[in-house]
Amino acid sequence: MNGTYARPVSRARPDVGLPEPHVSAAVLGLAHAVLGAYLRMALGFERIELRGGDVLVEAFRAAFDGERRVMLAFRHPYGDEPQLLSWIFSVGLGREARRLGVRLPRRPHAVFVHGYEVPRWGGPLIRWLLPRVGAMPVHHSKMDTVGMDRIRAAIEDGPYPLALSPEGQVSYTSGDVPRLEAGAVRLGFRSADRLERVGRPEHVVLMPISVRYEYDRRAVASLERLVLRIESFVGSGAPSSPERRIAMPGRLADALEAILRIAERQYGLEKGAEPGAALRAEAIVEAALCTGERLLGIARGPGDAIERLYRIRQVGWDRVYLPPGEDPRRAAPLDRAVLDRRAGESWYAMRHMELADLAWYFRSDPPSEGAPFGAVVEYAQNLWDFANRLAGGAISGRVAVRPKRAVVVASPAIDLSARLPGYLVDRRVATSQALVELKNAYQSCIKELNNDESD
Repeated sequence: MNGTYARPVSRARPDVGLPEPHVSAAVLGLAHAVLGAYLRMALGFERIELRGGDVLVEAFRAAFDGERRVMLAFRHPYGDEPQLLSWIFSVGLGREARRLGVRLPRRPHAVFVHGYEVPRWGGPLIRWLLPRVGAMPVHHSKMDTVGMDRIRAAIEDGPYPLALSPEGQVSYTSGDVPRLEAGAVRLGFRSADRLERVGRPEHVVLMPISVRYEYDRRAVASLERLVLRIESFVGSGAPSSPERRIAMPGRLADALEAILRIAERQYGLEKGAEPGAALRAEAIVEAALCTGERLLGIARGPGDAIERLYRIRQVGWDRVYLPPGEDPRRAAPLDRAVLDRRAGESWYAMRHMELADLAWYFRSDPPSEGAPFGAVVEYAQNLWDFANRLAGGAISGRVAVRPKRAVVVASPAIDLSARLPGYLVDRRVATSQALVELKNAYQSCIKELNNDESD
């Protein structure tokens, strides 16, 4: 990651100018060639397993043959799923197709939807790469006609399936589905409606893609280093005896308590006023969001906590990166100084948003003794993130535990076109029913993978 999150912003910047998304065959070939090494060396994956490969291959075949318009609805609990799934949707899928004896008419690939802010904090390489592999930016909390039209065109006429996360952003938990946004389902229904109106026979389908990272005992040393780092950072005290080192749940609980108390002190909350980690974290989220909104001078506005943090993120980034008509490089010295000051204040306001972003999902007590090892790893990573966000960090500071394996599960697609009559009668009910079916598919995969871990 570049330095935007590593050190405070003190200068307003001209906005990031991206070319129109397109798929460059040369860039795609290069990306596919290096993805495997990147996943191994940079992200720590030693093995990737694809389940439901036959279902995924058939979906791509149908998309390439013009029989289906395919939306790949992937879970986003960790942060690096787009890199992993880029490999799955290209190299992994190609191998699976060959194994099944299926000849695809073109090299498999999927175009991803990403938050508009990713190129802003992602650095020059990300800004160069994303549009050249067809990735499309979208705004969460303001009207984005251009972005929506681009996504609609990709669903209805694009040469590749579209990949997007109905969770909207990283959800930090693989063992539950805390929140789904309706946008992906609505986009699919609207495209299905348009295709039917013009007499096109293709059905629009939404395919659930689940992701789980798994660890074995070789990752114990990596986990231990992370927990020691947490204890040192938050002041919960390093273990002093071998027996204490074994009691991982107790160590995580002590660190959690230290972080909660520091956060409560930061926001002027009564220490431990609410019983239990969930309610205490909820109070911290509310205080952080209120602080971010106050620093930016924006009203609380409608919606839940996630919608509020989307607004803070939008306003904050829009004050750091200015549109062409407000290019700070052409401003008078005093105007430039004011723009720089506003950008710096916005960066600090977004630190509160980043804390709320993690803490909204991180509302559980530490895993109990005997919990699956993967659950302990995930909790420790989130605990570090909680402390790091309180210190002013962001997801770029996430710490990986290695080695790890990935299991990617493709579930049977949800045919939105087949549900179109119900959608035309009552859009809200049809959308809600499709979301329930999508969530059920994710939860079925979670249950299956949990059973695998317990065997």
